[in-house]
Amino acid sequence: MPSTALQHIEHLSVKIGPRGSTTPQERQAHEYARAWFETLGLETHWEPFTSPTSGWRPFVLASLGGLFALLEALFRSRAIALAAGLLMLAITVSVLLELHFRPNPLRLFLPTGPSQNVWARLPAKKTPKRRVVIAGHIDTQRTPWAFTSPKRLAFFQMVSTLGVVAFAVSALFYLGMAFFDFGAFRWLALVFAPIFLLVFFVTAQPERTPFTHGANDNASGASAVMSLAGQLAENPLENIEVWALADGCEEVGGFGAQAFIRKYRDDLKTMSVINLDNLAGKGAGVCYISREGMLLPLKASPDLLSIANEIAEEFAAERTDLDVYAREFTTLHTDGSVFMLNGIPTLSFLGLTPEGVLPDWHQASDTFERVEAQAVEAVETFVLEMLRRMDKA
Repeated sequence: MPSTALQHIEHLSVKIGPRGSTTPQERQAHEYARAWFETLGLETHWEPFTSPTSGWRPFVLASLGGLFALLEALFRSRAIALAAGLLMLAITVSVLLELHFRPNPLRLFLPTGPSQNVWARLPAKKTPKRRVVIAGHIDTQRTPWAFTSPKRLAFFQMVSTLGVVAFAVSALFYLGMAFFDFGAFRWLALVFAPIFLLVFFVTAQPERTPFTHGANDNASGASAVMSLAGQLAENPLENIEVWALADGCEEVGGFGAQAFIRKYRDDLKTMSVINLDNLAGKGAGVCYISREGMLLPLKASPDLLSIANEIAEEFAAERTDLDVYAREFTTLHTDGSVFMLNGIPTLSFLGLTPEGVLPDWHQASDTFERVEAQAVEAVETFVLEMLRRMDKA
């Protein structure tokens, strides 16, 4: 079976369109994926879960909490400074947990909605010696101001880092006011105000923007999963069972991946994951990620990375039509980060250009007209080659 990725991308991004996390359109996209898997005659699973509706709001709440604690701390009272310090300590811990996909107090104040994962089992011809998940999220992000140019994205990264530092330092400062009586210097706390305001701006602004059509991010990844499912259904691997996963709510903090891990934690202890995201951008080649994540970047599976490096060298010599390279991605996270933090060997494919840019990322220009079908098919070819080599090992 030839690649069917382009027809899936068109259906998801044009016929369905924007697919915000927990929206009816996200569910419609998952229904399409389920129907495709069932058409292939595969054992298909539909698994609902509940997710926050926004990935920005925890940081909005954190910045507002920071401003409130600052106002508290300006009063010359050690008891109030202690309260402010404890509040900022709780906020700091919550933000760090949120950035590492862990439950935290901020989530208690978030609106939630229904979502789902859809996955299909592709059995091996023989009793499987290994199982591999191929994952691609199906939901789309909003269109933040901070993502409209490289300079604004760099500004966003700077503010995000300063925000986390300011949360932690302010907690220590207020606790110092409470325990060591340097309240006379309380006005120095005002230095935190512009940082908290900037964090509030860059995280509150996206909530008022529309969702993207998400042809590249991530109809391309989810469609590649569906296309690979078709090819593997027609030509199964000998010794590897593949789980094809179209997950939800990646854009609000990897909640689909988290739900999948909770349900299949025991199975995943002996599995590995290939994560597909943003594969169809203009100028992107076959790009696999050696390290990913914001604060403490996580290393890809040495085993999977070694196989990818080996194939990349061969493709560079034999396939002049494919640009293949490894890159690091430390701007945000992918679902791969969620799997890695849970100790599951993972390698992500993310369509960075050779210059390290994600084309049309979280922008209104992420439409079907901008899709490069060859880029998606190239990743499919590469992933299939990885699976075949793993199958022979």
